[in-house]
Amino acid sequence: MNSFELRRLEQQLREALQDTTLSWVLDDVDAAIAAGVPEEKILRRRQQRRGDDSPATSPAAAAARYEVVDRSMLGLGEYESSRKGGTLVIATRAMTEEERVQLLLDAVKRVLVDLPEMELEVLKTLRSEPEGDAGSRSMAEGVVFEPDESARSRRSRTEFRGDRVPAERRTRVSQLLAEVTREVVS
Repeated sequence: MNSFELRRLEQQLREALQDTTLSWVLDDVDAAIAAGVPEEKILRRRQQRRGDDSPATSPAAAAARYEVVDRSMLGLGEYESSRKGGTLVIATRAMTEEERVQLLLDAVKRVLVDLPEMELEVLKTLRSEPEGDAGSRSMAEGVVFEPDESARSRRSRTEFRGDRVPAERRTRVSQLLAEVTREVVS
């Protein structure tokens, strides 16, 4: 997909989730997009000419004495020598359009396909009677996945019950998302 098609698909996915009970997914996706993609970099001192040991007159001049090198651009031998003469740092970069669309597709898949399957597996485990436990406990009827207490979402989160989503529908949604993902990657 080209850049225009990716932006259009991202907008369509966002519009599909907006004003639904799943609109909170957009908050989580937007937070991940804002955080960016972490990358390992090497911070090392630039090569200086002889006699160029003048003290830095400003923070900008001091910063200009260093360079940030993308770790993936270095060969193994050069990386090892740079690591000794530099510092490994983690920097972030903005997500590409393809990465943003993929993130949205993955989030929708997790909520509509993976989460109900996890709930059903948990319920299966909770509903099984352990040996020697003949009716001494009540059966679980549902599982609610609560957001992290420290999460501050603008939107309320919705209770989602996997046992109410038929397996055929989850399979179909999974197939549709896989088709779109293949189209995005190609």
